[in-house]
Amino acid sequence: MGARESLVRWDDSFSLGLEQIDEQHKVLFDIMNQLWSAIVRRAGGDEMLRIVDELEHYTVSHFRAEEAFMQNTGFAGFDEHRQLHANFVQRIRNARNDILQGKQVSLDLLHFLRDWLVLHIQAEDRAYATAYENTRQGGGVLGRFFGRFLRK
Repeated sequence: MGARESLVRWDDSFSLGLEQIDEQHKVLFDIMNQLWSAIVRRAGGDEMLRIVDELEHYTVSHFRAEEAFMQNTGFAGFDEHRQLHANFVQRIRNARNDILQGKQVSLDLLHFLRDWLVLHIQAEDRAYATAYENTRQGGGVLGRFFGRFLRK
């Protein structure tokens, strides 16, 4: 995908220092860039629906893994963080329903998704990453933990 076709680019400012989570975030950026590219190309509803379905599926899987990790590590802001996740997923589901009704994916929605994800990673996710780093006792736990959720 060319530079003009990217809605959001990964850079080190998004890194939480938690490799598995960072990799998942990169995938979310890639899916959003696919959606952006489809809008720019004026792709049909079937392609838009496929991408939004992929975004929803991956987001739900990622959030489930993140939330399990937060619970497992005793993150104090878990309930609020989970509600933010639920709201984001609902926006994706609303977009899916709009596509099914023949509506186009709006640039406003895409910008909302991008801005939400960027700010969420840099503020909300960084909070649990910092809390984890402050209480971490072992190095290999994170990889084993997230591996359970990402196997297909």
